[in-house]
Amino acid sequence: GVARSVRHSLRHGEFNKAIRVLQKLHSGDIAQVIMELKPPEQVRVFSFLVRENKKLAAETITDLGLEQAIIMLTSLTVQDTSSILQEVEIDDRAAFISDLPKKLSGQILENMSLGESIQVQGLLQYEKETAGRIMTPNVFALEENLSVNEAIKTIQKTDEFEMVFYLYVVDDHGHLVGVVSLRQLLMNNPRTPLKTIMSSEMISVSTDMDQEEVANQVALYDLLAIPVVDYANKLVGVITVDDVIDV
Repeated sequence: GVARSVRHSLRHGEFNKAIRVLQKLHSGDIAQVIMELKPPEQVRVFSFLVRENKKLAAETITDLGLEQAIIMLTSLTVQDTSSILQEVEIDDRAAFISDLPKKLSGQILENMSLGESIQVQGLLQYEKETAGRIMTPNVFALEENLSVNEAIKTIQKTDEFEMVFYLYVVDDHGHLVGVVSLRQLLMNNPRTPLKTIMSSEMISVSTDMDQEEVANQVALYDLLAIPVVDYANKLVGVITVDDVIDV
């Protein structure tokens, strides 16, 4: 199918044609095509994709298995690897960086902004295959004393709204104390404090929980996301269902 067409184009030196074919596909399909190519062709195709469409290349790299993704990333220049990793979610970035050769990972961390580098290194402090390693840090949360109206205004101002499956509620020390739904915000009086309408019964996982158990929890309770807390029950991240599918 598509992989055969791409191979044919490569054999005849029609690199632009091969890339045009790939750019019409979903990243998951591109990853599948790359896996069906021979190793030298894989690297050539991915390198061309990086030059033509960094965003699509970044989406593709997250759809490849970790081992294959590392092969692709190490075939690029440091600058290209850095620019690709800038496009992926921070938890995926940490996973890739932890498996890259030490010299390369150090160079990539240096190329990041200070804030991003701190976030990545924060995730790398957790053991591999734990909740802490696969979570997205800096999860969106609302303070329990906010009114419904204030909460809605806070949501409207956030850039992370597309990631908000559930609205986690914290106290003034950052401890996870509850969860509210968008429906609850719309159905209650605007002056009502969140702490009076939130549900304090929720499922959360600790940073050191094995990622397989996290996946079981998400499947068991049919969740779109699950909050991650530290030893003191402070909200430190969230694991979304797409991270669990990878597991």
